Formats: sequence, C-alpha cells, structure tokens
Amino acid sequence: MENEFDPSATAHVDLQFEEVFPEIRLEADKFELWFQPVYELATGKVLHNEVLVRWRDAQGNLRQPQELLMVLQNTQLLYQLDRIVVEKSIQVLAQQPKVTVSINLSDEIFADQKFPHQLHQWLSKYNVAAKRISFEVGESILCQMKLQAIAFITELKMIGCSIVIDDFTGKYFSLSQLQELPISMIKLDRSFARQPLALDQKKLAIAIAYTSKVFQKHCIVKGIDDKSSLQFANELGVKGVQGYSLSQPQDNPKTFGLISLLISRIIASTIAILILLYIFKSLMGIDLFKDRHAWEVISDFFESIFGGK
Repeated sequence: MENEFDPSATAHVDLQFEEVFPEIRLEADKFELWFQPVYELATGKVLHNEVLVRWRDAQGNLRQPQELLMVLQNTQLLYQLDRIVVEKSIQVLAQQPKVTVSINLSDEIFADQKFPHQLHQWLSKYNVAAKRISFEVGESILCQMKLQAIAFITELKMIGCSIVIDDFTGKYFSLSQLQELPISMIKLDRSFARQPLALDQKKLAIAIAYTSKVFQKHCIVKGIDDKSSLQFANELGVKGVQGYSLSQPQDNPKTFGLISLLISRIIASTIAILILLYIFKSLMGIDLFKDRHAWEVISDFFESIFGGK
C-alpha cells in the first residue's frame, strides 16, 4: 500500500528535478507504469486497468505520485508526461492483447494540437485498436476548459477511444448535461465511497447512478476501501468498482476477474475448515464424517470443483 503523502519531502524532490530538469523531456524510462483494475460489479470480471505513473529516484525508491505532480505542476512538462504515459501504455497493449486501459490526461494536453495525430500514429505503429483505450478527464478540468477540452476529447472519440469523466461530483455539470458530453463512463468522486454519507450526498449519488443508466453511460465507484463502501456500490447498482480493498496498484495489468479471487478464497477457507474438522475428530474422537477419512472428503471436494461433478 502506498505511504501517506509527506509534503515536507517535496522540497527535496524539487531540487532533484531541477538538477535533471532537461532530461525529463527525453528519458521516458525514468517513469514506470503501474495498474489498478476496475471490476465489473455484477460479474467480478476486469473491465479495464487504470494506468498510474510512478517515478524512481536515483536511489531506486518509488516516489509517490503526489510528489511527481507537485514537482511538474506549472512547468509545462505535464503534457510531455502525458505523451510518455500514452505511448508506454500502447506498447503494453501491443504485448498483452487481452488488456484494456484507461489513461488520465492533464489539463496541459488540451493545448497540444498534435497529440490526436500522434496518438493515431502510435496506434498504427504498434497495431493496437483505439477501442482498447479510454482517456480520463477530471470534471473540474473539463469545466474550466470546456470548449477546448470538449473539442479535444471529441477528436479522441472520433479516433475510436472512449472518454471517462473522472472525480464526478455534480458541482460543475448538471445531470442533464451528462447526456450532451461525449463521454461513455462516469467515475464518481471518491468522497461518495466514504461511509456513512450525509443524506444529501447519498441522494445525489443515487441520482447520478440512475441518470447514467438512463443516458446509457457506465458509472464507476472508486475508493472502495472497505465492506461498507462496496455495499453502497451494490445498492447504487453501478457498472464497476475500484479500490484498494479490491486490488492495490501493481506493475502489471490484471486480466483475471475478482470472481477468481473470491473462488480461490472460498476453496482455501473450505480446506481450512475441513482440516480443522479433521483435527477436531482426531482430538475429540467424534466421527464427523461417518466413518470416512477427512482427506477423502477433501479429495472429493476438489474433484467436484475441478472434475465437473
């Protein structure tokens, strides 16, 4: 799990970046891609992996994303980082045909008029279908740069990519405006996952989830960090969920669904129970298996799971 962000460490990171500032434009290998899956709530399958960028310092320590963003803020380098992350992501997709990803875009990328053409070239170069990529844009950014941003993401959508409005709170766009935006997915702000919610917040979340269904746009709840937030997502009936309690970020995209993890836990728990029953029988002398050896029961259990019984 990532450590808590320590603002006191930022000054040190600033100095490090100033010393190698020109290299940031050229050395894409300074940055690593990490991935966190978004799961379909109904089936547990992976909908896509969100791409997260990480940076290792000279000592090989993995730095926190907040530090990286604070250092690059207002440097006019964020759009270059966007390009690095997008090309690296497409390279991953070329190597792993079953993977789909969502990539966060900074506000600086909207001024990069050459990016859509470059994106098309990367997709052709690595032979990757555009539909395997979604781009995430924050609600506040979309509002602040509305005309420029909408024109930009519309062009990306015409290429074949999907657009996600991220950190959605309903403060900047009314629910009726969601229908007009060229988006296919709504990611609720993580504040909606913090339980218990105030009544007004709960009603707003219900309204957003319902409206997204009416407008045929998928709704995702992120920040699922405990059972109560997962239960609330179930109550909302959203398309997908994402959070640390489901899967922490890792350096490779996940392709197997959450249901696989649940099944493996059920099997492990069942084995543990059978072993405890066997020990109980041995210690107490009580025949819990009706003259059958406990290991025969375990064997039959596995055969019924994997042998089609």
